[in-house]
Amino acid sequence: MVQVKASIVIPTRNRRKVLERTLKYLFFQDYPQDQYEIIVIDDGSTDGTHEMVRAQESRCKLVCLRHEERKGQAVARNWGIREAQGEVVIFIDDDIFCPPQFISEHVKYHEKEDNLIVDGPAINIGEGDFSFTDRDKLLLAFFNFFGSVFVTANTSCRKEHLLKAEGFDEKFGTGFGWYDLDLGFRLMAMGLKRKKNRRAFAFHYKPAKIQKVGFSFQQRLNKQKDRGKNAVYLYKKHQSKKVGRRVRLHYRWYGRLLPLKGRVTEREEPVFEAMSRKKLLWPFLWKIYMIKAYAEGLEEGFAHTRTGKQKDG
Repeated sequence: MVQVKASIVIPTRNRRKVLERTLKYLFFQDYPQDQYEIIVIDDGSTDGTHEMVRAQESRCKLVCLRHEERKGQAVARNWGIREAQGEVVIFIDDDIFCPPQFISEHVKYHEKEDNLIVDGPAINIGEGDFSFTDRDKLLLAFFNFFGSVFVTANTSCRKEHLLKAEGFDEKFGTGFGWYDLDLGFRLMAMGLKRKKNRRAFAFHYKPAKIQKVGFSFQQRLNKQKDRGKNAVYLYKKHQSKKVGRRVRLHYRWYGRLLPLKGRVTEREEPVFEAMSRKKLLWPFLWKIYMIKAYAEGLEEGFAHTRTGKQKDG
């Protein structure tokens, strides 16, 4: 019996159409088809995601797990880790398009060294045709020198290390952001090293019109506010000036100076929709609202965690 060497873990929620494209690219990898598996965790979708995945004709092993109700990405990815049969677990998002060499490039690094976190560039693309051999996109991948220690859009690690670190912290809940960086910090504390493989690049599908579908301006501000709350939780776990800068704790003070609220009423939604077409003014104004929403999340996070003599940042 051939042993599965790599498991690709993908959490998803109500992204059926883009996930279907993501899966198609994973089906046509140059890695041996009997040596990798794809694990999709449907986190409470209501758009037929589970049925779509089960209907796929896959050249490799394809598993679809399902939460009836939303649990959050940390919980979803941990389920994927536990179910993974591969020695190496590769994390991507449901809107990541992978070139044919993607799995091979991740596994290659782990075969050379046992104690690695491997990440590759995730290059944003919009609507229209694209090619994995596009010279401009390859240059972007080549000059990608930065990024977080652990970005679940395109990162891999051996399953044994993920289990030893006890996976993602599920206390981050259904909020947005920072749970992956937290795991990265803990893996690094265990002695793992981060290595970037620029040939393990992938495309992050982010067309502007898709980002707006199904999301009001208030929902997007709520997402930013949640991110602020999770930032406080991360900071409390790994208190240092470096982490404070990373999660932008200084936005608290910006927020206190801004004479507005990080929320949009139902009556204001049409106004915001009209303003979003103003290409010169809109990006600046939207950035201010996003900062204010994030700052409100920071304030709520510190208010929630403040106990006794504990400092609030």
